[in-house]
Amino acid sequence: MKRACIVLALTALLASACTASPPTKAASTTTSGAKDATLHLAYLADMSVPDPDVFYDIEGNAVILSVYEGLVKYAPDSTKIVPSLAKSYTVSPDGLTYTFTLQSGVKFQDGTPFDSAAVKASLARRTAVGSAPAYMLEPVKSVTTPDPMTVVLTLKGVTAPFLDYLASSWGPKMISPKALAEHAGSDHAQTWAKGHADGTGPFSLTAFARGDHYTLTRNPTYWGGKATYAAVEIKIVPDMNSQILALRSGDQDVVLHSYPVAELASAASDANLTVKKFDSFLQSMLYLNAKKAPLSDPKLRKALAAAIDRDAIVKEVYGDYAKPAAATYPPGILDPALAPVSYPTSTAKVPGSPKISFAFTADESGVQKRLAELLQQKLTAAGFVVTVKEVQPAQTYGFVNDLAHAPDLLLQTNTPDAAHPDTWARILWGTGGGLNFFGYSNKAVDTLLDKGRTLTDKSASDKLYGEAGRLMAADDAILFLADAKDVMVLRKQLTGIQHVPNYPWTLDLHALGGS
Repeated sequence: MKRACIVLALTALLASACTASPPTKAASTTTSGAKDATLHLAYLADMSVPDPDVFYDIEGNAVILSVYEGLVKYAPDSTKIVPSLAKSYTVSPDGLTYTFTLQSGVKFQDGTPFDSAAVKASLARRTAVGSAPAYMLEPVKSVTTPDPMTVVLTLKGVTAPFLDYLASSWGPKMISPKALAEHAGSDHAQTWAKGHADGTGPFSLTAFARGDHYTLTRNPTYWGGKATYAAVEIKIVPDMNSQILALRSGDQDVVLHSYPVAELASAASDANLTVKKFDSFLQSMLYLNAKKAPLSDPKLRKALAAAIDRDAIVKEVYGDYAKPAAATYPPGILDPALAPVSYPTSTAKVPGSPKISFAFTADESGVQKRLAELLQQKLTAAGFVVTVKEVQPAQTYGFVNDLAHAPDLLLQTNTPDAAHPDTWARILWGTGGGLNFFGYSNKAVDTLLDKGRTLTDKSASDKLYGEAGRLMAADDAILFLADAKDVMVLRKQLTGIQHVPNYPWTLDLHALGGS
């Protein structure tokens, strides 16, 4: 499994930013009580495609989750899985059979009734497309439809995170079978889905102008009740200063992420704005390449961990919007006490002036660069000779194929696919994991992960994931730096604000309203 988009920007975290603060004018007429009832948002970058079986980014979550729905979802501010298009569900005692009773009276945006046949067609389409998110259905042995309102998924073996796969923002979504049939072509309607969408959600995608804007229009027949906003206009605005100017002037209603931390106090003091920080699974980390010298030496890895002075750096870069990572897992998906981490600071110098190549991934807010510069200073003071360079996210996937020429360190910020420890540990430090960039491999760790995934007893499973995290941490394969918040700045009149930790950089647009 390979993640198509690494988190490229922590929310609201650039300590060194400097942004002009123009006078704030009166609240705009773009909110729900206004004439046009349009919500105005902005993305720093384009999403890849609005195809839910291909989409694997973070920028774009609000589009996917507003147009499409799955059988289940996460409750607001929670990791609890609740029904969505499934009215209810049961899991057999052996953990192999999932039976979903579907909501009645639901229609796709083209008017096609939603039923069990539509579920079966949507799941088959995801598997046939075979893009990155397809792995979430790999455990499925069969899909049966005993009646129009019942669908049964039988698994090949117990897969503890299966419901979390279904609840993930990247999990299987339901697409109109009529649209899929009409636009099937030779690629399972992928060409059509590059710029079109047809789901059951509260909004329809009525414009997808790459590089410029996307438009969501309220679905008047939505089964969950009409959204407050008649439309949502999302502009592509790569410059954060421009987004802030638009927010302060009333031309934009929310800055969804990457608001400069140096400007948050000013935003909080603005009578027309409010700063919201939400729990998230965003975690900043430092990968160590233990497959080549000098970091093939375990003692040197320990010395490096002691030299970074993590707690001081986290405070300096993130302020009150992150804390030093407490564990090898983000808070909220595993008890930190099961896999704790700490890096006692040492001022001792390492002998021999070991040379270290240090890469960090490019991001819109510049926080990775700031972190890298501070880490470089700490390591240099400890006697390392450090060369820092910026790399593009796509480059990182090739490191594992040539570890001898890969960097010694890699700084990134990631988030799990779902609110389950397996969707974090397996991709980061399981052998062959999609985000295991330096090829860390420990058979004992893999055994624990594989066993944990097959247990229906959550307490027993969590203990195994915790033990796997402790073993990996003891090898210093990854140093866990910060647990970051998801921070947004909003026009104060917005109401109905709902956020899910596993759905970063987005709000529930159906629930959102305004005075």
